[in-house]
Amino acid sequence: MSLEQRRSASGLDLHVHTGDGSGAAPIIALHPWFGCWQFWLPVVELMPERDWVLVDMYSGAGTIPADDGAFDALAAAITSAVEEYTDQPVVLMGNSTGGLLAQVIAIAGRPPLDWLVLVGTGATAAGVKAPFRATLGEWLDAGGSAAPASTAAVVRSLLYRDPPADDMALYAEAVETADYPFLSAVLRGVLGGDVVDRLPQISVPTLVIRGAEDAARTEEHVATLMAGIPDCRAVEIPLAGHSPQVDTPAEVAAAMRDLLRDRA
Repeated sequence: MSLEQRRSASGLDLHVHTGDGSGAAPIIALHPWFGCWQFWLPVVELMPERDWVLVDMYSGAGTIPADDGAFDALAAAITSAVEEYTDQPVVLMGNSTGGLLAQVIAIAGRPPLDWLVLVGTGATAAGVKAPFRATLGEWLDAGGSAAPASTAAVVRSLLYRDPPADDMALYAEAVETADYPFLSAVLRGVLGGDVVDRLPQISVPTLVIRGAEDAARTEEHVATLMAGIPDCRAVEIPLAGHSPQVDTPAEVAAAMRDLLRDRA
């Protein structure tokens, strides 16, 4: 598998894997906050025939002010980066914060989408499980000087099981080296965000994936998405946490293949 890194005009780094040239809609993948773009690699490796664009959203710190508008500015930067990459409809796939960003982008109607895939996310931060919220709060309260153990804990909270040690070190380093003011500003936007009333504006078929052992999101979050998005289906993956693409990549790849086969 080969990945080419590109810098978009919006300032975001894109890690592009080019598939077999089938011309199918590329999959644009948005990682969770406290995860990183590398979270998607286990699934990309199982679906090498597809074109993938893995967006490093932390790279937005170079151009997006760390203020109250950071979340919306990041959504706009992602839109610009995707439209720069292709003028064709795409499959937009987002995990956690990436999933909320994906909803905002889908509601806005740009770029054109073939499918929307929401992983371990919801339309609002209300109802997020208390221990997970407390872990995020501890990291925020550290004011950019969180101990490595605190950073590891917030990364670990996304997963049901420990990944290989080298992978865990890579994931933690991505958070430790990211710009704290930017991470904090976007996270505060997530915690205050709510698009429940706008879900009916999502006009593309949508798949919701939830890990059965998700430490943050509940069945109620899935039910809200299902009730609000006109064309929506859901799948729950056993033995997977908030980021099932890391815990159970084969099951996520199978769900994606079923979805894309229906669209073929």
